[in-house]
Amino acid sequence: MHIKLSHKKFKIDIVNKCKLQYRLILKKFLDELKIKELSDKYISRNKREITLFFKYLWLKDIYDISKITNDIIFNYICTLDKYSQGNKYNIVSKLRGLFKFMYFNHYTKTDLSLCIPKIPINHNSKIPHTIWTPEDIEKILNSIDKSTNVGKRDYAILTIMIYLGLRFTDVKNLKFENIDWKKNVINLNQNKTKKYITLPLLNNVGTAIIDYIKNGRPNVDSKYIFLNNKNEKFTPNSDFSYVLKKYLKLANIDISDKKYIGTYSLRHSLATTLLQNRTQLSTISSILGHTDINNTAVYLKVDIPSLRECCLDLEVDNL
Repeated sequence: MHIKLSHKKFKIDIVNKCKLQYRLILKKFLDELKIKELSDKYISRNKREITLFFKYLWLKDIYDISKITNDIIFNYICTLDKYSQGNKYNIVSKLRGLFKFMYFNHYTKTDLSLCIPKIPINHNSKIPHTIWTPEDIEKILNSIDKSTNVGKRDYAILTIMIYLGLRFTDVKNLKFENIDWKKNVINLNQNKTKKYITLPLLNNVGTAIIDYIKNGRPNVDSKYIFLNNKNEKFTPNSDFSYVLKKYLKLANIDISDKKYIGTYSLRHSLATTLLQNRTQLSTISSILGHTDINNTAVYLKVDIPSLRECCLDLEVDNL
């Protein structure tokens, strides 16, 4: 009886030790992503997907990294068929990055990333097709109660996204140092592309920000302009789409025919409006902070007539 208990305890200790190794590898992998200054959201997704993969290995009693084979990886990928093609593509790409990391850091003797199949995906299908008209935008902003602190904050944030096209990730990370009030510009490194951009501080945007800072922002010592409802910096996983949906409802805007109603639709709407106003494609690309003007052309594929008129601009910029 004593021997059996000891053996069982020994086995449990071995399992826990192996699980700890998995966790240490995950931590070092995520630390490397942080060093590369990748977005918090991207790092969080890596952590989630890799953790699920490790749990799958544990369920299969695979506690030794050296026991991971091509077949095991393939079988796991087969379990992803329940996900959309886009989600499956993202999960597999993160596993590929993990295995490359493990190989180059000598956790595995072979580069298992080479055996991971490529998932076909149409990246253009991710582009939101929802476009808010100028009338919709006016209704959204008018639905906000600017007499409250939260209302002043929401109004300022939405105004920035609507008229400057910034992603919410960049808006929530805006610091006081990013605004040059003398030159009336906003300077920042985009979280997603790491591209440094300078945007004009439009009068309506500047007024909204000032109103929040002076009359709505809690007296909290923070380098970040916008604070959440706990008077703290927005967390990495904070999303503002639910706030937009709230004001769409208050504005009585029909969204039954809309495929996408997240905050990214505001960015898309700005780009479409600029295109319809015959703004050069290169200028729109600069405003959106795209690293490649061809990304802007694809992004605006919905407005085909206007895009055709801008095609010369695209050709010239690529010379």
